[in-house]
Amino acid sequence: MKVRIVCYEDVNGWILGKFALKLREELLLLSFDAEIVCTPDPAADINHHIIYIDFDGKRTTRDTVMVTHIDADWKFRKLKQQTEQGAVGICMSSDTMRKLVSAGISKERLCYVNPAHDGIIAPRPFTIGITTRIYPDGRKREFLLTHLAGRLDPGDFAFRIMGEGWEDVVEELTRRGFSVQYSALFDRDAYQRMIPALDYYLYLGCDEGSMGFVDALAAGVPTIATPQGFHVDAAGGLVHPFETEDDLYSVFTRIAAQRHLLTDSVARWTWQDYARKHAEIWHYLLTGELPQEFLYTDGVASLVDGRNPACSVTERLSSRLGFVAGSIRALKASLRTRPPGTR
Repeated sequence: MKVRIVCYEDVNGWILGKFALKLREELLLLSFDAEIVCTPDPAADINHHIIYIDFDGKRTTRDTVMVTHIDADWKFRKLKQQTEQGAVGICMSSDTMRKLVSAGISKERLCYVNPAHDGIIAPRPFTIGITTRIYPDGRKREFLLTHLAGRLDPGDFAFRIMGEGWEDVVEELTRRGFSVQYSALFDRDAYQRMIPALDYYLYLGCDEGSMGFVDALAAGVPTIATPQGFHVDAAGGLVHPFETEDDLYSVFTRIAAQRHLLTDSVARWTWQDYARKHAEIWHYLLTGELPQEFLYTDGVASLVDGRNPACSVTERLSSRLGFVAGSIRALKASLRTRPPGTR
């Protein structure tokens, strides 16, 4: 398939150029004949325009247009004209696609592909802070942390510990792959810098309570601690109470799970998948053939999805008025920024 990515801006300039470069890179890996050009190629199977604003709407063979935000009525009218002349709009979200359909653009001429990320930014481990010393009788229950070291993922948590006696625990955590910053000596200045930098403050003991718990709350740091002593008198301050080892493990797994929900939400928003989704759309437009299995909810599945109900007159008017309101806001903003004496 001969694909021409029509990019109307300098590909090294800003974000749209990056989309063009990444799309071409992945299409080449899929054995496509893909190039970036500044004008449409009538000999290409597909001309994909980045973005719709600069496309004159003159049909070549098969034209698709990348649709970013539609925040003004003139933009809506331009895209509507392009689709009526045969182009297919590839939105960046189901929300924009739905609003455009509601405003009057044919569902048969719209689909969406979610944007991609580079996959090079990874979450840092949560920093768990401990500021207490260990006693020979084990009253601080440091063994809980040693036991948990084999059950937790070092990619999820790191530890900062200040206080005497933690050497064996630090050795075990380090052996298990956890990052640990340890200071046996109490340093007030270091302590004052440490507490606000924590993600969570941890206290394992079951005595009256930890003064570090109080300082952590004063710094706005959520706490993981036992529900006893003055811990329970800090209204709303004991964020993650626990008593047993299993309780503590559940706390850590819940914290990690919340993070994983975030990372998993865009785990498949890769440039490889971004290109594959476009490829499936183009293959369908050229041949009418659909993949044997829909691997994505966006892409070609959103183009052939017939579940969108007919829009009522009220819904259509409301969506269109939203674009008109955007035009009015843009006009007011331009008037405010014009130099005095200009029209």
